[in-house]
Amino acid sequence: MESASDGPGSHQRPLTRLAPAPPGGSGEGASAAGARPRTRRQVTAACEACRRRKSKCNAERPQCNLCVRHGTDCRYATAPTETHSQALKRKNSELQNRITPYQELFDLLQTKSETESLEIWRRIRTGNDVNSILRHTRDGDLLIQLSLVPEARRRYEFPYVPDMPPSILAPDNLYLRSFVYETTFRAPPSHGFEHDSQRQGYGDDRYLKPYHAAQVVEPNFENLTISKWTSVTSDEHLLKKLLYSYLFYQHPWTAAFHMDYFLEDMESGNTRFCSSLLVNSALAAACHMCREIPDRDKFWIPQSLSYQFLAEAKRLWEVESRTGVNRLTAIQAAVLLSIVSLTTARDKQGKSYLLQAIAMATNLDLFSATAGTEDEKIRRARAFTAWGLYCWQAWQRFYFTLPPFIRDPPAYPLPDPTLDPEWYGEIWIRYPLSQKIFPINVGCIVKSNFDLRKLMNDMAAELFEEDEPPLVTAEKILDCKSRLDMWFTELPEPLTPTKVVFPDHIKIHLEYYGTIISLVRLLAQSGTILDITWQNIITHAEVRLETLLRLYYLRHSYESYDPLLMHWLTFLGDTMLQKLNSADGGPAAMSFRELESLRSTLILCAKGLYDQGRNYHIAVLVYRLLRDRMKANDVDLVRTHLFSTSPSDPTSSKNDDDPPLMMEYVEAQWLAPVSAESSGPARKTLDYLLREYEKLSLEQNVDDVGDLSGSADA
Repeated sequence: MESASDGPGSHQRPLTRLAPAPPGGSGEGASAAGARPRTRRQVTAACEACRRRKSKCNAERPQCNLCVRHGTDCRYATAPTETHSQALKRKNSELQNRITPYQELFDLLQTKSETESLEIWRRIRTGNDVNSILRHTRDGDLLIQLSLVPEARRRYEFPYVPDMPPSILAPDNLYLRSFVYETTFRAPPSHGFEHDSQRQGYGDDRYLKPYHAAQVVEPNFENLTISKWTSVTSDEHLLKKLLYSYLFYQHPWTAAFHMDYFLEDMESGNTRFCSSLLVNSALAAACHMCREIPDRDKFWIPQSLSYQFLAEAKRLWEVESRTGVNRLTAIQAAVLLSIVSLTTARDKQGKSYLLQAIAMATNLDLFSATAGTEDEKIRRARAFTAWGLYCWQAWQRFYFTLPPFIRDPPAYPLPDPTLDPEWYGEIWIRYPLSQKIFPINVGCIVKSNFDLRKLMNDMAAELFEEDEPPLVTAEKILDCKSRLDMWFTELPEPLTPTKVVFPDHIKIHLEYYGTIISLVRLLAQSGTILDITWQNIITHAEVRLETLLRLYYLRHSYESYDPLLMHWLTFLGDTMLQKLNSADGGPAAMSFRELESLRSTLILCAKGLYDQGRNYHIAVLVYRLLRDRMKANDVDLVRTHLFSTSPSDPTSSKNDDDPPLMMEYVEAQWLAPVSAESSGPARKTLDYLLREYEKLSLEQNVDDVGDLSGSADA
């Protein structure tokens, strides 16, 4: 064998022979004895650029080293801790979630009835997204709305006699030419139009559907966390439903606080225009308005929501009273607590809240032109509450036939709602199956109400004194009527007789005619003999009052919370009862048709009081007063139209229309508009009438026992 030095290039240095690799070695990097082998960092997923280059990516984020070196766009299809297989599974799941709603929608179109499928298709065509359609369907809302359409588009049926009484179908009755009457009865247009479709009420949801079928559209509610302001419940859905109910049924009529400022502070957590006391007071009132709340009329049950919110409001009232600080929200809460006290037949307690609110308002100088502040926003909020407080006490004192607590109105002038609508705010509503929203004309309602309350306050100051009969003369009553007539002729366009439609619109007209009747009756009670002129005034007003109450029922029914409605149902029901009683055996006998018309109206009023009694307790008491003065056959007719089962049905409770009166709680000084044997209004307070009713019932029971004993002895 030749050596390495033989041959050409033998002058080169011989190479060193390589040693074999150590066991377990991997070539390079393993020759150094005792050196620890280097390992590459494991990565879960490479970026998309390195995957295309098939390069080893170090998976640094936001850019890996190779992408930085090559200047390429570094993107990852995975989450930081995700492998590619995990990312594929996630994307597949997301895609399935996107496909599933459309698959579900397709299944609905296949399986639903033709009517429901067409409604779903209509929603798709109008731009509704798939999730909103499915949400409505899953919750049952879509099907409920579909079932509402035929109910909403036909009028409610009168009990007993389905038609309007002939006595109110007078040619000069303005309300028979109203849009709500014409659309309800499909009467020929009376406004100079040749075709039905040309008039304003045609196709308008407001004239075709009941008010309670609509929903409030208030975007600010979405961001509210109401549970921060109450300890009663943390159920946000329930709390929002209650606040919606208050906004829907109470706020436009009472206007105790500025709703926009209240909601702003509730969302932000500020306490200038919102407080736990005010929130709990509003929720306590709202419990009587929300039809989903069970036992909402039974304020004495500790487990009921109305009891719990009211108890919390009273606790907070006591806490705040001990501080001695006069706060705007406390005044507002006092008004609401006074309202709750009235509807639960405890207006003596309500009077205490009202007097304390007036004292605090006086201390804060709320009734002055500046409302006691130089800050414009605070001034507007204070002035709004000053007017609300003034008008609430004016309403109470007039209906109680007592002099007002506050003689003069706030010095801050009421702005024109067309020029300053923000002072009043607005409430927008939407009807089922419609994308159009409507205002309820809060500015017009509040301004007209405040102006009417000012007139009522002035009349109460002139006519009523404590513990004295009313100071009435024919001249005073004529002057009062003249002022009311002037107010009525100046009502804004949405509140004119032809355009009234919402319950709050109709109530404004009810109060106008009802107040006129009340004033003339005061004149008659004073001993003045009413001549033909006064009789015509009463007849004219009574016809329109009944027309309005019937239109209210046809369009909206009597089921929703409305304490003022209770007053005028009692008023009209008592009038019908007196006429029926006077017709029995009288010299001027009425025709059968006239008697049936009177009976129909009486049954309608009784049904309305019963329906209102499901919302608040005072209506239960008034219903019993009216019902128990009716003849037995008329009571049977009432029960026939109240209950789906007959009284003889063994499954029907005997106490269906005999709920507990709870006399131990009653402290009601409200002057019930019913006839009484005694003279003087003080003896016709609800408290007095109920005590007399209870006494009479006991005497009758004793007589019955005596009769039975006599029979047994015989």
